Amino acid sequence: MHWFETQLAALNRLAADYLAAQRQSGGDIVNVSESARTKRAAFIDAVQALVDKVVKIKGIAACAAYHDGLILAQSAEVPHIDAFGAVIQETIRAAQHGQVSLSLGAIEQIVIVGADHKLAMLSVGPIILCIYSPKQVNLASVLSRQA
Repeated sequence: MHWFETQLAALNRLAADYLAAQRQSGGDIVNVSESARTKRAAFIDAVQALVDKVVKIKGIAACAAYHDGLILAQSAEVPHIDAFGAVIQETIRAAQHGQVSLSLGAIEQIVIVGADHKLAMLSVGPIILCIYSPKQVNLASVLSRQA
């Protein structure tokens, strides 16, 4: 497993921990809520840290993370941040319709390639991690190197 896959696996574990803490029910609502807040903060901090590392990789122009089309974390260089959110939300929605009708299973990644740039969208727990790069960049290759 290369560097980026390791990072995604760690984020997925943090997301699972957070979602499990949210589902907990019991007599001590205050402590359960504190646990959920702590796990949520750990997940969001880890998402921002990964975004910060990814954008430093040569060949990556921008990186951001969205939840339901709303920005959760971003690199300083993300152009047209609101447009990214809109494209992501609509693309994921369309893919989810295909997921059911084509029996694809859960959507893991989508890549849109334009004449100049490409946008990769990866599902990580409850978020979509977006990586924007020039078209000619081989994302698998550059993301396998540690930032």
